[in-house]
Amino acid sequence: MIERFRRIVSGQRMLALYDQAVVSGSNFLTMILIARQLRAEDFGMFSLAMMSMLFLGNLHRAIFTQPMNILGAGDAPSVFAGRFLALLKVHRFAIPIATAILAVISQIFFPETSLLVAVAIYVACYFLQEMLRRYWYTLRETDKALRNDLISYAGQVVIILLVGSFLPLDSTLAFSIMAFTSLFAFLAGLAQLRLPPSVERYHSWQVLVQQWTLAKWLILTVLAVWGAGQVYPFLIAPLGPLVVASFSACRNLLNALGIVIQSIGNYLPTHAAVLLQHGGKAALGQHICKTFIAVTALALAFLFVTQMYAEELLHLVFGGTYDSAAPLLKILAWGAVSTLFASALGSYSLAMGDSRSGFLANLAASAFTFTGGFFLIQTQGVTGAAIATTFSLATAMLIQGALVAIRYRRITERGTASA
Repeated sequence: MIERFRRIVSGQRMLALYDQAVVSGSNFLTMILIARQLRAEDFGMFSLAMMSMLFLGNLHRAIFTQPMNILGAGDAPSVFAGRFLALLKVHRFAIPIATAILAVISQIFFPETSLLVAVAIYVACYFLQEMLRRYWYTLRETDKALRNDLISYAGQVVIILLVGSFLPLDSTLAFSIMAFTSLFAFLAGLAQLRLPPSVERYHSWQVLVQQWTLAKWLILTVLAVWGAGQVYPFLIAPLGPLVVASFSACRNLLNALGIVIQSIGNYLPTHAAVLLQHGGKAALGQHICKTFIAVTALALAFLFVTQMYAEELLHLVFGGTYDSAAPLLKILAWGAVSTLFASALGSYSLAMGDSRSGFLANLAASAFTFTGGFFLIQTQGVTGAAIATTFSLATAMLIQGALVAIRYRRITERGTASA
């Protein structure tokens, strides 16, 4: 019994959950610590810079790491190592291109040279570390990825906490600390990287062309997801950094739910696919019901706390700086719950072999963002932005749900016909 328990807690699936908890939990704590230590105006600028970095990170994942994970899973070790090295070499061009994009965004949203330099360095270090951790994920060496993320993500929490205790923290210093821990993790990872004795040689362009079939759809999905909700801090930037800071503080607090959302996205698709394959449509239907009972219970508890104690939560987490943002938090909480349901729905969609529904749902939500969302921001200001964010995310959830229902019904019809 003890040996079985040890195998379970040290298995690849559990290690992946530990790793996700480290990454999501550390990022959540990092944003909270920075929000507490920066002045509201500075935190507004920091938030726009961080959102810019996250956008580039999502594009990097779509172009490089996700296709590498999918295609590399079927490669022989020597072939996959060649793919990895070829993609790593592409970063000689990818990092300058990302820096140029970042410079354009900076001129519009955070025109401060020192901040731009710090963010650009962090982007470069993040790209390199992300390549290495995804390499280990593909090889199912999750323990190495976990150790690397403890250095980078948990490390940034510790250093920001320590530095903030002795020095006044600003946006540039915060990004510099994150860049340092990410670079240190990458260098530490290189030291333990062991490639196969023989490695296939590939031209970088050859690998990019091979991955483009997947990457182009992933890029479109990233753009649709950002249009569905992530873009709102940029849309309210003309209202001033104080407004952006209050809006971002609420979103960062609600990201506590993101750990659950990420865990669902990592675990549920594979588990549901296996269940469908071996247990059939009836078993999948029962699992869907059980999952949504649990998700509904969590959503109701989350909404109760955020609606009843919004001001108290903001005061506890941010030390009184953003207490006045309680009405925004109450509105945005409904959007966070929509994302929770959408994550579960999207996981079942993938399990049933449908990878397009997430894109279509977020595309519809993006259409609302740039029509109804613009109108609400123009007429209602930051409150309109909170309402629009929630409507956008709810739109994505509802359309995703409809598409999942259609997909499930078709599976049922095929099963009945074959019977």
